[in-house]
Amino acid sequence: MSRSIHFAVLTALSALSAGALAQSADSAPSSKFFDHMLKKWDANGDGRISLDEYIAAATARYQQIDTQNKGAVTADQIANSPNAAKRMQHRAEGLVKHLDAANKGYVTQDDFVAAAKKRFAKLDKKGDGKLTVDELSMQHADQAPSGKRAEFAERRFDKLDANRDGVVTLSEYTAAATAKFKELDTAGTGRITPDEIAASPKAHERAEHVSKRIVKRLDTNGDSVVSREEFLAAAKQRFTRIDKNGDGFIDAGEIGLRHWAHGKQAVDRQ
Repeated sequence: MSRSIHFAVLTALSALSAGALAQSADSAPSSKFFDHMLKKWDANGDGRISLDEYIAAATARYQQIDTQNKGAVTADQIANSPNAAKRMQHRAEGLVKHLDAANKGYVTQDDFVAAAKKRFAKLDKKGDGKLTVDELSMQHADQAPSGKRAEFAERRFDKLDANRDGVVTLSEYTAAATAKFKELDTAGTGRITPDEIAASPKAHERAEHVSKRIVKRLDTNGDSVVSREEFLAAAKQRFTRIDKNGDGFIDAGEIGLRHWAHGKQAVDRQ
């Protein structure tokens, strides 16, 4: 995961598991990920996923969110659903695993700073010990369209450039990593566990942000909630996009890198 440590929590919650998923899916799209989904969704055991099975899985997911059985869910319900909590925990564990070089099971401030220095060196293309906003924008070259990437980089650059001299030095970069660590180390133990990251305000802030986007995308009638009908209609559309040959089934050959990453994330987020 090539991510700035200053962005560690935000990035981990938005992209870490997707990146790991893409790497594995790229090497064997019909292997363990498709097998995993078959175990969960292939009710009749025929080795493929039908539309009925796909919708049944989506229905079950919706019912997990709609705990009061009202037939409509809010962004807050989505953000606080069991699946959202599970996803935050999974990504927090992935972040700690990435930063914990000694396999301690937790992350120290030294781990944070060491990773920040390593990332700084990768971004510092000129090797002059300073980052420009253009160099910083390369941080997320694989995550967003160039316009949004540049806008995000500029906002982050302004926060990192403490003395406002137009460049970010290594000391400023590591200072930001140190501040982020202390923000997460709420118990003051000098170590951060996956549980602390998953329970952090930043994690929940990200979950709420994602949930609001989901509602905005799926709420076709503009009432600020997602009905069961809207949820299942979106699931049917996803199924159609993945079912390239239109035979009414999803098989391993149709779960390529792009379709798998987008399709599974959509289901997970809902």
